[in-house]
Amino acid sequence: MDGFKAYRYYLAIKLHFTTEKFNVFDNRGNVKGTRDTFNARNDRYIFEKLANKYETDREIIQFFVANFAYGSDTAIYEGKEATDNFLLWNKRKQSITQIFIDDLANILNHIETTKTSVFSFENDKYPALMQLYMGNKITIETLKIIDELHPFLESWSQNNSVKYMWSAELLRIKKLTGFVKYDRIKIQKIFNHFLEEITI
Repeated sequence: MDGFKAYRYYLAIKLHFTTEKFNVFDNRGNVKGTRDTFNARNDRYIFEKLANKYETDREIIQFFVANFAYGSDTAIYEGKEATDNFLLWNKRKQSITQIFIDDLANILNHIETTKTSVFSFENDKYPALMQLYMGNKITIETLKIIDELHPFLESWSQNNSVKYMWSAELLRIKKLTGFVKYDRIKIQKIFNHFLEEITI
């Protein structure tokens, strides 16, 4: 791993998370970017430091994914926040099923007290999923999993106020496809039970 390679991974992950058309899985990470361009960057030392810290392709890719997933779009990735994002990303990956269960419990508790719809906009109220996510009560990973099991992001994107104020966040959630790994059969059973709870 060297700084230039880290920089190219950064470009690919940034394009993936910030543009509709670019998909890092379809493009296999192929991006424009020459070594001359890299050498002319004032911040190239950051990528050199990251290349020394994260020696494998997988590590550096996951580092960038974690930071874009958690809302850090800048290239200033040498600070504590960036490292904390990476550690949190790895921690959540290791316990994704339990996090999903805990988040579903938070959703149930919320709708019991607020009588808010889980997925839909009703009576000028944001859906419970959105309220809880904006309040840091459920994780972005849970939102992505739910959208894969019970799609809602597309309908949210049709809401004018959400489209105007939250388009970047909707894109961020959507672009996690392929990065959030989980046991589909186990998670589906848990989610089916959740759906039964909210329709009783």
